[in-house]
Amino acid sequence: MPSKKSIGSKPNVFVGGGPEDFPGEARTSWTQRFSVDFVGVFLLFFLTGSERLPAVNEPHYWTKSAHFWDPGYGRGDLFLESANAHALFYATFGALTQLCSMPTAVWIARILVWGLLALGWTSMMRGVFRRPGDRAAGAWVATLSAGVWCFGMRWGHLAGEWVVGGVEAKVAAYAFVFMGFGFFFSQRWTLGWLALGLAGAMHVVVGLWVFLGSIFASYMLDRFWFRDSSSPSAGLDTGAGTNRGTGQVGLGAGGSTGWWLKNGWGIALSLIGLGLGMLAPLMADWGTDSGVSTQASMIQVYKRLGHHLAPSAIASIRWQSFGVLLFVSLGLAFFSSVYGVRDSGGMGSKKRLGFFSGARWPAWPYGMRFILLQAFFGLAVALFGCLVDWGSVAGFWSRESSARVLKYYWFRWNDVVWPLQLAVGLVWLAWVAPRRTGHSDRDWVKQIALMAVVLLGVWGLSDRIWSQGSDWLGQGERARLLSKSDGFDEQLVHYQDWIRVCEYVRDKTEPGSLWLTPRNQQTFKWHTARGEVAAWKDMPQDAASVVEWFERLSKCYPVDSERSLVPWTTEKILELHKRYDFRYVLIDRRVGGQSPPLLPMLYPSVFEENSTFAVFEIPRR
Repeated sequence: MPSKKSIGSKPNVFVGGGPEDFPGEARTSWTQRFSVDFVGVFLLFFLTGSERLPAVNEPHYWTKSAHFWDPGYGRGDLFLESANAHALFYATFGALTQLCSMPTAVWIARILVWGLLALGWTSMMRGVFRRPGDRAAGAWVATLSAGVWCFGMRWGHLAGEWVVGGVEAKVAAYAFVFMGFGFFFSQRWTLGWLALGLAGAMHVVVGLWVFLGSIFASYMLDRFWFRDSSSPSAGLDTGAGTNRGTGQVGLGAGGSTGWWLKNGWGIALSLIGLGLGMLAPLMADWGTDSGVSTQASMIQVYKRLGHHLAPSAIASIRWQSFGVLLFVSLGLAFFSSVYGVRDSGGMGSKKRLGFFSGARWPAWPYGMRFILLQAFFGLAVALFGCLVDWGSVAGFWSRESSARVLKYYWFRWNDVVWPLQLAVGLVWLAWVAPRRTGHSDRDWVKQIALMAVVLLGVWGLSDRIWSQGSDWLGQGERARLLSKSDGFDEQLVHYQDWIRVCEYVRDKTEPGSLWLTPRNQQTFKWHTARGEVAAWKDMPQDAASVVEWFERLSKCYPVDSERSLVPWTTEKILELHKRYDFRYVLIDRRVGGQSPPLLPMLYPSVFEENSTFAVFEIPRR
């Protein structure tokens, strides 16, 4: 007789994989409760993401959000007045900017988004590890897996994707993605597709890749790899994908027809959400000349975002880190597929190595199979992106052709789903996997896997807490403003001078004025609510504005042969003024050779101290 204990407690020797091995009358420990696991995941995400304000992308997203609700905020700024590619984020979370100060709004949004992310993650993981006869999943499975996932994303990503951190549109989108997966794993298909549609409406690129991966994974699971030939009418309604009494995995009613009947309405809802997410970008570029669109793609892929979009621009250390992650995750998936099978004997037989045979995965629940197929989809997408880029490097087609394709973030989902696969595989081996026939209670595989789960989670969390504790300034503030070659005292002076000049701008100059600002900063709008001619961080989303933005950067911030900024002269400032009609100039005295222009200086006065920055006004005519 199989054990009557729940999977959260220490099981007896387990040789079955069907739902009969997880009886509904099993007692549920408090550690197995959803609420307890949710709190654990939320605390982990809170500790992982609680960096100082602003995070690296928060000035970009939140000044745009403030302008969405108040057009007077940063009036005249090219980025703020360009197309709203993430309108749903601005319309929902951005409303907080009208209720409280910017820092308070961001912290409230962080808590809300991390809560949504924790809710989605917990429902997804407990869906992965819960069998149909159980009332609850294993104790702490969501919390344990979240620790491994955060570690994998931090150290194993290829193209710079992250999820747990500052609050922006993609974080909310991933929360809906995980909620959708949780609905899938509990057989609520329509709700799952609806959640993916919300993800697409929040961030269309995130939603699009996950939607396509979900189509692929769900169809392959239903249609091909896990059919029970002995019972063609058996459905996937068992959740774990096994038929009672046979241990075989069933096919949704009626093959591809059954898959469509089960998912059709949900897919339609998901497409509506994706359509809403695509609407603003499509409308922004409607009627744009093809030459302008190609030029914008070249700027995005090979000038501004190559570290995200172009494999040839990704650092070698990132390739090495991702290679390790991929090797370990694939090895773990292969080992898990042959661990704990019903029949006894060695794992090296030819029959036993049939990796994609449903009979070889008798103990895997539906969610594990779904996530592995999502990972294979992400890898295939990334490989295609590599071929597109490397083909242009080899001369098979033009870089312009590659740029038009690569701008859609072919590596984004790949960076998220392989750490997810690693987390699921390790936690399943450590906490949920049935013991192999004939093994004693001291199962070294499970013990080693549990040690790895705890070690990776603790290591990743402690490293993140330590790095945040040692950062005296938010990454969004530090980026570009401070030089790594300067000592702490010098950095502190530059930062304090930056805050002083921003306070002067906010308090002593009229709202709605346009400014020519230093290139080496990205928080001017965050602190002052004033518009800028151009800022490196704030690339617009529509093609025409991207081209205009890059032209402004080139004209406003020329560099010499050694890539050092050329100082502004009075003649250069007046020339730029005629072109862009700004009222004020903020000078960075750290630029080599920079002398005060022959213009009225407003700040600092003789009674004010600021050795780094100065404000000048263009005389009115």
